Amino acid sequence: MRGRMVGVTGSRRHRFGFGWPFGLILVQLAIAAMLAWHLGTHVTWPQVAFVVAGPVALRMTFHRPFLAATIIAAIDVTAVLVHVPIQPLLPSTVVAVVGPIARARREAYRQWQAEEQLRRVEEGRRKEADERVRIARELHDILAHSLSLINVRASVALEILETHPAEVRPALEAIKQASRDGLTDVRSVLAGLHGGQAPRTPAPDLSRLDDLVLQARAAGLSVNVETVGVRRALPAAVELAAYRMVQEALTNVMRHSAARAADVVIHYGEKMLSIGVADPGPAQPATEPGGGNGLIGIRERVRALGGTATAEPDGHGGFRVLAMMPS
Repeated sequence: MRGRMVGVTGSRRHRFGFGWPFGLILVQLAIAAMLAWHLGTHVTWPQVAFVVAGPVALRMTFHRPFLAATIIAAIDVTAVLVHVPIQPLLPSTVVAVVGPIARARREAYRQWQAEEQLRRVEEGRRKEADERVRIARELHDILAHSLSLINVRASVALEILETHPAEVRPALEAIKQASRDGLTDVRSVLAGLHGGQAPRTPAPDLSRLDDLVLQARAAGLSVNVETVGVRRALPAAVELAAYRMVQEALTNVMRHSAARAADVVIHYGEKMLSIGVADPGPAQPATEPGGGNGLIGIRERVRALGGTATAEPDGHGGFRVLAMMPS
């Protein structure tokens, strides 16, 4: 069956390939007949030969346009030399000149279509990769912060379980609230993965900074916030990056510093938003392998918005995270 289909397809291509010159021959014969009628003469056999020669030559040299143009030019010159009217031969001449140009434009268009399709595929892959990185970064920030709060409060609860049992309940309530907030944020991030659903809760911004500070204080970290300038609405991407930076910096203090205090400074400049988070230290010995991905994420977030971020010791035993973003 497959062989028959191939044979039929090949046969159709064969008939089509040899079919189109006859149309051109008929057009040129019609022009020759009309010219002869106008002049009061008859179409001669030499005229018919020249009329047929052009389309046949075009068909035989279809994939060699330069050779086709050369042959058509030779036919036209010969016709003039033997005093055969050239008007009926003009369609072949036009095809010889315009045909290669049309084919070249068609090939160029096909190549452009292929390149455009490839570009769209690559752009789609890049967007998918960027989205995966964004989701991974969001999940890292959310989980690292929530689990750090839970770890700190759980450690406190274990220490006071026998000596101050009345204070265990607030610690457990703080753990419950931290886990609930973390799950809510995780569900909000993952909602976009299921059929393009909108996030269940708005993306966090600096208006939720007070909640972040309360969570840190509940975990035993004293946080002092100072705002310089007049707070104003900022682009959503800047608000989210600023919130995540403060969140990650405070999480970093709780996990890696012996300090139980941190300072947060937010400066609303005319064109820039500056944020600083610092703790007096000293740093605690690392108890977990790896680490540092959160600070790398801060730099990437800020750099993507055209800003700069640094995270380094302050030279006095403490640590500071600074960022500047266009606002």
